[in-house]
Amino acid sequence: MRKLLVTVLAALVTVPAVAGAPEGHGAPAAAPAATTEATPTEPPFSLNDPARIENGRKRFGSTCAAYCHGNGGEGGRAPSFTGRTDFVPADGFKTITEGRTGADVMPPWGKTFSSEQIWELVAYLQYLAKQPEKAQ
Repeated sequence: MRKLLVTVLAALVTVPAVAGAPEGHGAPAAAPAATTEATPTEPPFSLNDPARIENGRKRFGSTCAAYCHGNGGEGGRAPSFTGRTDFVPADGFKTITEGRTGADVMPPWGKTFSSEQIWELVAYLQYLAKQPEKAQ
């Protein structure tokens, strides 16, 4: 019974907004639905999964990331990923999704790749971070 009451009340509250009530009257306009897929802090799979790391490696190599970060992530026009003890997966996800501006320009990939594909890139970057830094 309580569930039915909550459902009915929810429907009544949203009807004025849906029916085109002028702004400021009735229920406030609903904010765009926030998706946890856009900025998750935890991957939906293990970042140590060899298949996910391999998918990330392939994606890394097929984009201009290899041009900027080097074929093996050892650095190019941008910093190296190898030997990074400060790599934070959630930060990597955010940077790939949103990109960077300023001196460290990087295009955003959040509209190009799915959340899962970005996490696969992060899995590969985490793998690289655990590799010994290559001597220059």
